[in-house]
Amino acid sequence: MKKYAFIDVPNTNGTTKGCLSFSINWSSLYSFLKNEKWNCADVFFYKGYRGEKEKNQLQKLEDDVGYKVRTKLTHIHPNQDKDSLIKCGSCGIEFSYKQTIKGNQKSNCDVELTTDALNTLLAGDEALFFTGDGDFAYLVEDLINKGITVILISSYRKDQNGNKRFSTRLKEILRREEKSDKRVRFIHIDNWKREILKEDFSTDAESSQKENRHEA
Repeated sequence: MKKYAFIDVPNTNGTTKGCLSFSINWSSLYSFLKNEKWNCADVFFYKGYRGEKEKNQLQKLEDDVGYKVRTKLTHIHPNQDKDSLIKCGSCGIEFSYKQTIKGNQKSNCDVELTTDALNTLLAGDEALFFTGDGDFAYLVEDLINKGITVILISSYRKDQNGNKRFSTRLKEILRREEKSDKRVRFIHIDNWKREILKEDFSTDAESSQKENRHEA
């Protein structure tokens, strides 16, 4: 039996920063996943980049730390201007109002994560998935039917805007498995905070807000 970790970085970042108020030290997390308890054979890291500087930083995580990094260029949708008419309730005069809708940033690596999982995992293996994204529910179902144990690492807490970070579809799988074979387990990532905490969290505040707005 082997263990492998697959980290949906935007989703995990959004969870730890938006719900739990801490940022991850990625080097510490890698070391934690390679320790005697978890002993992961490989740790996969999925995140988009916005420029060459960030791309090079991600490459360092592979070259210097040991992650298997999967990345792609973040697609930035352009802003859109929307003209609206607003009618005054008192005088009946209509006013023109222009609203700028900010374009989303998108760098979804779900296909890469799914492909790596299907190509890597064998019956009897354990897969640690760092995500709360319900799009992976079908993958989880497929893996457990192939004899692979799945561990989901995320949080049940809501973010600062009251949004859930862990999918209802994944919760349903966990509830079902709790009553039967327990092929899927859940770990609260907050339980690992002391081992993986990035000390200087304040510098990540702005990026946290962006990820919570744009991360799918």
